[in-house]
Amino acid sequence: DKTARVWRADGQGEPVVLRGHAGQMSSAAFSPDGQRVVTTSEDKTVRVWRADGQGEPVVLRGHAEEVLSAVFNPDGRRVVTASVDGTARLWTLSIDKVRQLLRKANKDCLSVDDRMTYIGETESEAREHYEACERSYGRVPLSAATDP
Repeated sequence: DKTARVWRADGQGEPVVLRGHAGQMSSAAFSPDGQRVVTTSEDKTVRVWRADGQGEPVVLRGHAEEVLSAVFNPDGRRVVTASVDGTARLWTLSIDKVRQLLRKANKDCLSVDDRMTYIGETESEAREHYEACERSYGRVPLSAATDP
């Protein structure tokens, strides 16, 4: 059905359903810390999801044919993929690079919610980094401006 499901190991509750691939999925694997899931598909893409289903996945494009499998490296910063096109690709998932590009592109700071969704930070990390970003531009963070 073009989805992956993250089930609790004890069988309790409903699974988290990961939707977005346009074709049949061929594999899914957890990151070493269990916080992300990588999936592959006949749609020629690889997607990296938060295991809790929150936010949008990171979509990795570049294979010319169906992607058969993907695994994270031990530190969770890279993914290796194998495709029917006869290639294997190594993808670097660098949050630091994303941060650098965002800083160069504009002076907007990602909100706490966006940092949690797109960067995968915890709420406390996201709040700390958001506030530091705002202060780096000489602005009062929104959360500090609204606190009593």
